[in-house]
Amino acid sequence: MEQNTSINGSTGVNDHNEWMHQEMEFFRKLDFVKPLFVWIISIIEIPVMILTLVALCALIKSQRSASVFVIHLILSDLIQIICMLMMTIEWPEDLDGAINLLYKWKSAYFYSLMAGVYFMACVAFERYLLVSHPIWYKSHHSLKVSCVVSVIIWFVPLIFAHKNSYSLFKPLPRSIGCFIPYPIIILCFVGTRRGLSHAISLTSLKRQLILGSLFLVLLTYTFLILPFIILIFVRAISPSNHSLLLVKFIQFFKHLLYLSPLADCILYLFMRPDAGDLMKFDRCCCRTDTHQNSTHSRGEHSRDSRATFSGCVSVQNPASRSQTACSSV
Repeated sequence: MEQNTSINGSTGVNDHNEWMHQEMEFFRKLDFVKPLFVWIISIIEIPVMILTLVALCALIKSQRSASVFVIHLILSDLIQIICMLMMTIEWPEDLDGAINLLYKWKSAYFYSLMAGVYFMACVAFERYLLVSHPIWYKSHHSLKVSCVVSVIIWFVPLIFAHKNSYSLFKPLPRSIGCFIPYPIIILCFVGTRRGLSHAISLTSLKRQLILGSLFLVLLTYTFLILPFIILIFVRAISPSNHSLLLVKFIQFFKHLLYLSPLADCILYLFMRPDAGDLMKFDRCCCRTDTHQNSTHSRGEHSRDSRATFSGCVSVQNPASRSQTACSSV
């Protein structure tokens, strides 16, 4: 019996060592691909986000029609990208200092990520109030109130913080904190969609813009943020179940998460005062192209029918002539 126990123990140790070797090999390959991916994404996203922030601030100064929560959402995305870049830089040879700096940037990244998902919930809730309670929204909505709420949101991630030797957030509280805004976004989307059917004062184009902004927020969270949060939660509640496949899925969805700042910038298009004109122009272009294509196809069809008719006439003329000749004979 003792011999069987020793054999099982040695087998478990060998399996664990093999898993560790495969994981180290996977992360060695990932260390080569990840910096390249992060830098390519950053080169694209940083200029887009800076231009979006400038445009949104200009909208607030001119018409105050832009959402302050969208500005803070883009700002949190910008902090995430800066933290991503800093985590890919090679640090000094001091191992303890390098690990300490790495975990500080990692904590700052997850702090801004958690603040960003709460700003997404604020954008969704603001759209819901605009549709379902328009009188209350117009009487209570102001730039000062939005700024105060935004400052409060920046301190919300501290509720889930747990200071230890390195990281500010543990995996389980971090995943729970990031998941809480998701039901709020879903409820706001459903409530807004129902409220739009009873909103008489809003035009159909305004309804499409409101519902489109909410749908973009829900789509971004569902496909770019939620899978990573779920996998982190699964790994946090079962730390003893080591699976290389789970690690690969986590890294894949983590890289997919890096695309969420670019998707958030599209919200600016729904906040523009001329967004309705852009949609009308797009529809007019589509209708013009469709009309031109149909006209072109009709012209070709008429030309083909004329050519076929003339060919039939030319074929039928000799036959008529032969019949005339036969009758004369």
